[in-house]
Amino acid sequence: MKILPFDRTIQIRMVLQFLTNLAVMSVTPYLIIFFSGQLGTVVTGLMFVAVMTASIIGSFVGGYVADRIGRKKVIVVCEALIMVSFSAVALVNSPWLQLPYATFALFVLIQLCTGAAGPVYQALIIDVSEPASRRSIFTAMYWINNLAGAAGCMIGVFLFKEHHFWLFVGVAGSTAIALAITMLFIQETYIPATHGGKEQAAAPSGKKQRFGQMLGAYRSVFRQKWFMRFALASLLILSIEEQLTNVIGIRLVAEIPKPVPLLPFLSLQVDGLNILGMLRSENTLLVVCLTGLVASVMKKYSDRFALLWGLALFFAGYLVISYSASPGLLLFAMLVATVGELVHMPAKQTMLANMVPDHARSTYMAVYSLLNIVGIGSAGVFIFASSWVPFAFFPVAFACMGAVSLYLFAGVTKQLAKETGSPAAPIQTGA
Repeated sequence: MKILPFDRTIQIRMVLQFLTNLAVMSVTPYLIIFFSGQLGTVVTGLMFVAVMTASIIGSFVGGYVADRIGRKKVIVVCEALIMVSFSAVALVNSPWLQLPYATFALFVLIQLCTGAAGPVYQALIIDVSEPASRRSIFTAMYWINNLAGAAGCMIGVFLFKEHHFWLFVGVAGSTAIALAITMLFIQETYIPATHGGKEQAAAPSGKKQRFGQMLGAYRSVFRQKWFMRFALASLLILSIEEQLTNVIGIRLVAEIPKPVPLLPFLSLQVDGLNILGMLRSENTLLVVCLTGLVASVMKKYSDRFALLWGLALFFAGYLVISYSASPGLLLFAMLVATVGELVHMPAKQTMLANMVPDHARSTYMAVYSLLNIVGIGSAGVFIFASSWVPFAFFPVAFACMGAVSLYLFAGVTKQLAKETGSPAAPIQTGA
């Protein structure tokens, strides 16, 4: 992927994003197993809820504050706390010291800061990008995220069990590098106005008043029906995608307990667990290998066209995956779903970036991040439901969710085009 045409700040963020995601993904997929082995599944479950709650709180606070004091200050504070926290995690999981509850407390702080920085990074990219180049930017960032995630997971597979101490040290080191480069080379991208208008910087006030101002800002976002419809439609996408390693994975293991031929003309045999791993690997490999090709083909199409048709492919693929037990058909369906993902994802991110108003970008992104967390958390609801409803229910549920998501996106994009003459434009707020 070419990143040289982009703004210097975007180039730096892409490089740092690859470095930090590579390091973080070498440890985070294995933390549930790590804590379960030390503290048991019940305590680990409670920890998971606490960490998710910290992420939500951080997102809301970070998004609001960044729209009032600027992006860089929030990012620097968050990165510094993450660096110190991972250094402490390494210390309390070293060959000389094992403190699992201290590790949990530190990860709550890490997730609080990560949640706070997430919407701010998104707003920063929007600040320094032009609408015409955003699809290319988000395509490149999507590719970088997947490449770093795949490489990080592979590193963790081989090293986490025996060498998690050094992996934690590596995460702390990568965060320190990112912090230093951010402080030295990234300039502030948003300076709130100091007087008058909507962009007035937050004046000193009591804690209750500041809290009330923050609630008012988020109340204003929740009242923007077109943005909320867009965010809810995105929630449904993520909710279905998360089911691959949850309800769909449970179904595959249950329905293919014994090895069956992968393809009629191959002697290779696989069971449900093997198929699940192959589907995940296929998705990652296709994203890494096909992102550039799909982006090139889709250049001539509008964001609205790419969003709706990409989603149609995505939902069609996952619908087949949700009910089929044929390995060959499952692999083909994942190909269709992944192509749809590659088509719709950059277009969706571009339209989101173009929708949010300049003076409240971090605040809007915080709400969007919250709904993404809800989408991820919905996996638990479906797992619970799977214990008392047949698996045949879920393809119907997924089909309905896909249809609702497409309906919402079609309505939002049509309305925005009607109002502004373009597929997406900043929302006019009265906040």
